[in-house]
Amino acid sequence: MPEAAASLLGEALRLLRSRGFTPSGYRRGTRSFDGALPCKGGPIKVRLSVTDWDFLTYPSIRILDHLDVLPPLSPHVYASGGLCYFASGAVVLDRFDPAESIAQCLDQAQLVLDRIRHDPDFRHDDIQDEFLQHWSHGESSAVYSVLIGNVDRTTQSSNYWFLDIAGASHAVVADNKEEVEALALALGAQPPKETKCPCWLFATQTRPAVPKAIPATIKELFAWLQAWDHRLYQQLQRVLERETQYLKYSIATFAIHTPLGWLGFGFDLDPLHRLGAARKPRLYRQFLHTRGGTSKISRLAITEFGPDFVHSRNLTFPDLKGKKITVVGCGAIGSHVAPGLVRLGAGTGAGCLDLVDYDDMKPENLGRHVLGYPALFKSKAEALAEELKRQFPFAKIRARVRSVKGLPDLFDADLVIDATGEEIVSEMINAMRLDKGTEVPVLHVRIRGNGECVQTFWAEGRRLGCFRCLLQAEHNHYRQERFPVLKELPTRKQLGCNGFTPYAVSAPMAAAALSLEVVVDWLQYGRASPRFRTSAMANANVYGVKNQDVSRLAACPACGPRDAQATAIRP
Repeated sequence: MPEAAASLLGEALRLLRSRGFTPSGYRRGTRSFDGALPCKGGPIKVRLSVTDWDFLTYPSIRILDHLDVLPPLSPHVYASGGLCYFASGAVVLDRFDPAESIAQCLDQAQLVLDRIRHDPDFRHDDIQDEFLQHWSHGESSAVYSVLIGNVDRTTQSSNYWFLDIAGASHAVVADNKEEVEALALALGAQPPKETKCPCWLFATQTRPAVPKAIPATIKELFAWLQAWDHRLYQQLQRVLERETQYLKYSIATFAIHTPLGWLGFGFDLDPLHRLGAARKPRLYRQFLHTRGGTSKISRLAITEFGPDFVHSRNLTFPDLKGKKITVVGCGAIGSHVAPGLVRLGAGTGAGCLDLVDYDDMKPENLGRHVLGYPALFKSKAEALAEELKRQFPFAKIRARVRSVKGLPDLFDADLVIDATGEEIVSEMINAMRLDKGTEVPVLHVRIRGNGECVQTFWAEGRRLGCFRCLLQAEHNHYRQERFPVLKELPTRKQLGCNGFTPYAVSAPMAAAALSLEVVVDWLQYGRASPRFRTSAMANANVYGVKNQDVSRLAACPACGPRDAQATAIRP
């Protein structure tokens, strides 16, 4: 160990010794120390273990005292006695001052334990906020993991399926076979096996009530449900009283969608009473409220995997679900734009993502495309659609291997994204939009020069400028840039008769990021202002261009009056 590191470690050990902590073991790089935190109401014995002296992970603190020193249900305390005293990433500990860092951890742990012990409002609010964690991980009894898809909240029950993934069986609750098959394919699992065993589904708008302890028996469960949401309790009782289906199986399971997410539970059915009540389920309900109520329940840790959850959980605004999006161009720019759109929900619900491109993948495309060698010599549109559907099996993605020129249903969409990066194609799409008189917006995305900057232009309606309005229309400045950005002409490379503009993969990634920002604004605010945006690289030799809504040019040959258009080129 270097001398400086040894000195720092020595300071940390002296700090621990000064606080009454003594070494309790050294195993596989983990140093452990036992001591007591001077909490209100009496000291609490803990074990501090340091695995990582760089403090990428916080030292662990585990309560050694019998947990009777704390309320039965305590926030931030795991069944093992582990204490969550800092939220992940909340504090950056100083690797150059381990003594002070460890002191911070001990002080924070003491503060959290004092609040748990003496602040009932803190206990209640924190337990309620993290109730699903307590339900799934905070108790020592067994918890069974279940995956749940996009289930219809209006249905009373959904079936169980089982997936075999690398030899392990996973329970899945889903409404239809296609959804589970898509998941199985994405995970490389065996074909799913359906059971007819139902999982009964409920929903509530009320956050789970905070019990004194997590319910362990059927009677405790019923009492907790009554305290939480009486309507929910009554719905469960009606199932137990009227539905014969649950009595056909040895276990009954239930899932509740709450404002915090899903939680579930189940219990074994007594074989004799189950058979006796087969035609009169109310008899079994009565049994559950008497002798059967002492039976243990099992908790279900339910994880959502459906597109509604996946694509919306990170957003505070509606996603692209239900919208039809068309991306023209599946080259460098489009290949980076499309995955972002799918992650925003494109292709889910009644929506669809169309990928339009007639070209094939060539070796020269690989250096800046999202796809690699497996897509070589395949259709760009088809290969990109195939890869996105592999990653997101629930998305509806359609490859259209054809030119955009004359595409009759191009504007049969909610949004068209021109990701070709080719000015001549963008002008054609702009003209098609104006000629059709459609209100469907078009987002043009392009890379300027050798990747010095990227630009987006949102075209919608006729009140503001069109894509061609980015060029001057007067005859003495015809086709000169209205908002010049490049200070130098871009470098071109020539291979035989083929010329191209080189730029690094960072450029299409930046173009995709800027275009997705525009789409997010559209989703969040219903508009995409400013319509014209420029994002330059840090060291780029470019002029500053203001993000703005571009006004129409009176003599624009695309959107101006026909008589003005006629005089635009010639004096």
